[in-house]
Formats: sequence, structure tokens, C-alpha cells
Amino acid sequence: MFVNFRRVFKFAAQDFGRNIWLSIVNITILILALLTINFLIIFNLLTNNAIHVIKEKVDVSIYFKQTITQEQIDDLKQKISSSQYIKSVDYVSEEESLENFITKHAQDENLLNAIEELKKDNSSVFLASLKIKAKDISMYESILKELKESQYVDLFEIDENQFQDYTLMTQRLINISDKIRLFAYVLSGVFMLIAFMMVFNTIKIAIYTHRDEIAIMKLVGATENFIKAPFILNILFYNMIALILIIVIVYLGGIFLQPIMDKLFEGYTINLISYFNSNFIVIFFGQLLLSCVFSIISSLISIKRYLKF
Repeated sequence: MFVNFRRVFKFAAQDFGRNIWLSIVNITILILALLTINFLIIFNLLTNNAIHVIKEKVDVSIYFKQTITQEQIDDLKQKISSSQYIKSVDYVSEEESLENFITKHAQDENLLNAIEELKKDNSSVFLASLKIKAKDISMYESILKELKESQYVDLFEIDENQFQDYTLMTQRLINISDKIRLFAYVLSGVFMLIAFMMVFNTIKIAIYTHRDEIAIMKLVGATENFIKAPFILNILFYNMIALILIIVIVYLGGIFLQPIMDKLFEGYTINLISYFNSNFIVIFFGQLLLSCVFSIISSLISIKRYLKF
């Protein structure tokens, strides 16, 4: 049995070397197909995190009029917090709002000077507010409705602009990501189809190239499986080499993209290398299994058609 396996392996390796350029083309097509799959994985990771980041930033602020008392504020906060749609309610005082604004615009001297002038006149620069965060972005409409129907509605104003901006941004991001994802799926399918056809034709050429050897094998009593095995093993070589190169490309790409992602998702930890390390078996062995299944099916179809027994 070991001798037979060694002969099959030798025959497959010889065929790989004899048709080296065809082998390179096959491996390249497989790499492109697997590359689009890995692009989809990275793209899904980025878009899911981007949507999560945006959703975390979405909130509704209500600004209290100067006539409201602290007791009324406490009552309203307690009432809002009891809503089934609310995740958290944070009170922001006038002083805290001012400090946050100054910190955010520390580089704008004209704006800071204007703030100082207002403070000299004892004018209220900012109003006290409640920052409301929902359990899910889809619940904000219900929250706004509840606020507008509240008995305290005359004591505050609702700032809906930031909420509307973030929800619009989220919806646009979802729509764009869906279109890109669909394009990537189609592209993956095209490359897999091309790979299927390339494997089919590779087997055809290999059978034609080795027709004399195959005829001799038949004469000396070689079994059908022994003759088929080198062709299938050769295709598995392509898939293994393509997978190894894909792993190298993905990890190098991860190293290159990481600094960009750190800036893009500042404050949120997204590590591509760690993600691929923790899901290595599922991602890469899953791709190997997928490409091998496609390649073996194509090989068997080609062998059945062109290798006559």
C-alpha cells in the first residue's frame, strides 16, 4: 500500500512539474477565489464594528428650560429611566456641558473668547440636559413619542438632529455594505466557477499528456482508482499551495491594515490578527474544504468524461 501511495505521489508531482505554468494559473485562480472570501470576512468584521460604533454614539438629548427645578428634573429622569426602551439616562449639568464644550473646542480661541464674554454677563451658556440612550437604535422613535407626550413636555426641548444624523449614517452604511457584500459574493462565485473550469481543463490536458502512460498502466493491470488518484492528488496540491499563500497574504494584509483600523476605530479594540488567530480553523480549513470539494467534483467530472476504461 505504501509503495502504491509513493507511486501515486510521484506521478502527481511529475505532472505538476511538467505543466508548471498551467499549475501556476490554477493556483492563481484559486488564490483569487479565496481572496474574495477573506475580503468578505474582513469587510463583515469592519462593517459590523462600524455599525456598532455608530449605534453606541446615537442618543437623544433633552435640554431643560431655566425655569425647571431640580426636583422636576429628578422626577423626569426617574420616569424616563423606567421606560422599557431606555438603556441609560445621564444627567449633564450646565457646568459639565460647558467643560465638555471647552475641552472639545480647545483650539478655537475665538469661540473660547466668546464663551468668556458670555460668562462675564452671567448669561447661561449651556442648559442642563438629559442624555438618553436606547437599548436598540430602532427604539428611538418610540422614545421620542413618549417624550413628546410627557406631562413635562413644556419644561424641555428635544434635540433630534444628532439622532437623525446618526440613524441616517447607519442606514447608509448598511445599504452600502450590503451592495459591496453582494458584489463580493458574485465575484467569489465567478472566481470559483473559473477555478472549476480551469481544474476541469487541467485534468483534460493531463490525461492527454499522460495517455501513453495510462495505456501502459491499463495493460499491466493498474486499477481504476490507481489511475485516477494522481490527477485528484495533483488538484489537492493546488488547493494546499493556494491556501498557504492565502494565509500569508491575509496575515501580511492584517499587519498593514491594523494601524489604519486603530485610527478609524479609535477607542474600540479591533485586532485583525487576533481575530484570524482565534478563528483560524473555522476560517482557513473551511476555505480549504470548500475549494477541495469544488476541485474534486470538477476533477471527477473531467476524469469520467475523458478517461475511458
